[in-house]
Amino acid sequence: MARLVTKFKYLKPNRKISAGGYAKYIATREGVEMIDESQKYAPATVGQKELIKKILNDFPDTKDMFEYSDYIKNQTVGTASEFISRAIEDNSYEIEGRKSYAKYIATRPRAEKFGSHGLFTDDGVQVQLSKVTDELDKHNGNIWTAIISIRREDAERLGFNTGARWRDMLRTQTEALAKNLKIPMQNLKWYAAFHNESYHPHIHLIAYSTVENEGYLTQKGVENLRSSFAKDIFQQDLLCTYEKQTHIRDELKADSKELAADIVSEINSGGYENKTVEELLLKLADKLSKTSGKKVYGYLKPDVKAIINSIVEELSKDGRIKKLYDLWYEQKENTIRTYTDEMPKRIPLVDNKEFKSIKNAIIKEALNLKHAEDELEESENAEKDSVSNSFEYEENTSDKSRFDSNRGVLCSDYSLKTNRNRVAISSLNLLRYLSNIIQNQLYFDEKQKMQRTDKKLQQKINDKKQAQGLKM
Repeated sequence: MARLVTKFKYLKPNRKISAGGYAKYIATREGVEMIDESQKYAPATVGQKELIKKILNDFPDTKDMFEYSDYIKNQTVGTASEFISRAIEDNSYEIEGRKSYAKYIATRPRAEKFGSHGLFTDDGVQVQLSKVTDELDKHNGNIWTAIISIRREDAERLGFNTGARWRDMLRTQTEALAKNLKIPMQNLKWYAAFHNESYHPHIHLIAYSTVENEGYLTQKGVENLRSSFAKDIFQQDLLCTYEKQTHIRDELKADSKELAADIVSEINSGGYENKTVEELLLKLADKLSKTSGKKVYGYLKPDVKAIINSIVEELSKDGRIKKLYDLWYEQKENTIRTYTDEMPKRIPLVDNKEFKSIKNAIIKEALNLKHAEDELEESENAEKDSVSNSFEYEENTSDKSRFDSNRGVLCSDYSLKTNRNRVAISSLNLLRYLSNIIQNQLYFDEKQKMQRTDKKLQQKINDKKQAQGLKM
């Protein structure tokens, strides 16, 4: 299961309030939470099971909660109560409306108080609960809500067991929030409260625009925010020395880096022979020689782009490139697993924008072949009687000719004159270039993670190390 669970919804203007079957439960919620220590281990009651069934029917996404996962594993009074309480809390606005929702998350038990209530927002902005609830009650535009939850063991290990830590994290996320809600920063309003639940500490977030017809949240925006929150919360995993060290993961990463370096070294020191790539390069060089304008992938005609794509596809068939690309994807997927169990479908290298530079590198190599042809013609004109060199050259004059790889001459539908050795070198150059950009991307992604380290938390970790007598 994902280590970070998020839930995004929005409240429509003039929404009808549905009481459902929950009003009585909410009214008596405090009594339900206070379970006798021994009683909580008893099997879940019939009433709890019926209520859980109703919750799942009315709010299907509650199946994604940590609490539901715990309940399924061990159906006791305690786990049932935890799930029911949390499910009701997460959907309380469906029952009570906007104004009371803000008040509820700010004042409910275990909401960590910053003054007389638990609501907070941007630094330097005073939060008056009565004013916030009135604003929400009068707001005629959409209001987005989010619940961000992690497990207690992760909260303790990563320092997210206090409201101040969550508050500081959210304040660094306002730009991402505005961007993905499609709301200009100056119009964004948000409030949140931290609930220090025993098993799954979490925050409730409310966000909206002061301009009532502004903002919308797409599925891509939801994924972006999940990713952004997860990276901020879990980036310290490698730095937490006061909990179980992640030696195995570090060793796997080291092995991946070593394997990538070995593969690239093998490619850089070895050869490469691929007649398909060579012929495609010749065909591309011929096309480019007849193409006007910028010789950049984005400006080329579809038929020329198709040749370039075919070259990338052919290069990516090499077993060594496949291994490198798999390593890159494994690293990417390890990051994604932090906030979701659903892995995006792997796309072919030719369609991956992270490595689009290979396409312009192919164009450059093809243009170099044309340049080599021009130099050859100049040399032949100047030294017609010179001693023949070690390579054969032949200019195409036939409509039905082909490239003879055995002779090392071009005999195809191309007017370009070249030699087999030069084209083979271009193919090898491209393979080396591709292997190096994949390796560099592996290192770049790792470096980016480390650069996002929160300085304040890093100082806390250093203080902890020093207190334990560990090396800094």
